Amino acid sequence: MKNPFKRNPDPFAAGRYDGMVRSFRTRKRKHPWWHWAVLGVLLLVIGVASFGTYKYYSTQGKVQVDVPGVVKAEDELDPFNALLIGSDSRGDLTEEQQLDLGAAAVEGERADTIILAHIDPAENRVTMVQFPRDLFVPIPGRGEDRVNSALEEGPDHLVRTIKELTGLEINQYVQVNIAGFRDLVDALGGVELCITEPIPFDPKTGIQVTEDEVGMVKFDGDRALRFVRSRNFPTGDFARIQNQQRFVAAAINKITSSSTLLRPGRLLELADVAGENLKTDKNTTILGLRKLAQRLRAFDPEHYEAYVVPNLGIGNVNGASVVLPDYDAMEVLFDAVAENESPADADGVPGIEPSTIHVGVYNGSFEEGAAEAAASALVEATDIGQGPVVVEETANADRTTYRKTVIVHDPDKPETEKMAELISTALPGAEVRTGDTESNVDVAIIVGKGKLETKKIVQLVPIQIPKPSATPAVCTG
Repeated sequence: MKNPFKRNPDPFAAGRYDGMVRSFRTRKRKHPWWHWAVLGVLLLVIGVASFGTYKYYSTQGKVQVDVPGVVKAEDELDPFNALLIGSDSRGDLTEEQQLDLGAAAVEGERADTIILAHIDPAENRVTMVQFPRDLFVPIPGRGEDRVNSALEEGPDHLVRTIKELTGLEINQYVQVNIAGFRDLVDALGGVELCITEPIPFDPKTGIQVTEDEVGMVKFDGDRALRFVRSRNFPTGDFARIQNQQRFVAAAINKITSSSTLLRPGRLLELADVAGENLKTDKNTTILGLRKLAQRLRAFDPEHYEAYVVPNLGIGNVNGASVVLPDYDAMEVLFDAVAENESPADADGVPGIEPSTIHVGVYNGSFEEGAAEAAASALVEATDIGQGPVVVEETANADRTTYRKTVIVHDPDKPETEKMAELISTALPGAEVRTGDTESNVDVAIIVGKGKLETKKIVQLVPIQIPKPSATPAVCTG
């Protein structure tokens, strides 16, 4: 038996390493070429990941700024409020670009777009409220002014203005300027949006969509900027608000799509655009911004509602055209947001446009002129934006012995029940009944004895959002 403890006196003796060489050769044959390919790919991934990490943190360092007044939500699943701002800063645009895009040179910085997004992660619900930029409201430290001017003194001043106006905490702040918006759309390779009707040429911004282009229209950065800034529509700034919200939906969908997330070059370009043109609060990271975008992308009406801040339309203050706030309706809206409820449900009024309701008002008492006075009061109580109810006639009732005011709707016309409910909100002391009405009216109001009580209705109607399956035919070809 060979002594296992005996050493070979000659470490270089022949055959000493034969087994080792054979073993090495054997192992070498067992490692095909693709092992080296995997190693190469692994090294490449490590390099890209290292660069990506560097890019991530360098971009984050550029975009995060201190915004006093922004308070981080305690839990990721708690409802929270994000303030999304589009600044009219022209700092990165040449004079030629400013003129070309209809963005004339201005001093300072104002908020061209102000959106408050209330997000409930647990229920996957979003309530988005947009402020008309000319809304005339109190600005802390300077009296009443257009809400967009609050940004002139910095993001913190705008945050404070919105907090005091709404009574809501702001948990995230995101701001992008005009040049950034344009470059963002270009970095995405353009954004497609369904345009169902031609848009006539706007001499102020240069936007135009011809009859031949109607359908899915692809917007590059310049054209997108013209589109979202144009007020050359019958309803002016209110149409602009709806266009902005529609475009934001399409852009977010593109940002969070696989066509963007699986293209490193596009991601790097987006990072460069963000670093130069985007601002967030200190608590909002790049990953947090991506989460926010993903939560905002599902513009399904089952989970998403969009509103314009309630207002009384355009008015004149010291010779300046402004949008006058409706504080009563604003209180109802923002109280509902604070309670994490749908504002449309919280107002207690059916979602019917008052101007589509035709009424007849009849005197059921001995008091002369009661029908005319009631009709006038009803028109004032239901005039909340698009127009009040339409009074088709005022006349005497079938008798003059009605003790109280009665609201009558026809049971054979089911749609009139909701109309009568809306009228009863404006006439809280009236009794609602079913019965016959004149053929040209939806609801009949018979004025009884005593003083008629009226109340200005508060109606919060969300902007109509088409269901995902309800894409217009012109955009599905």
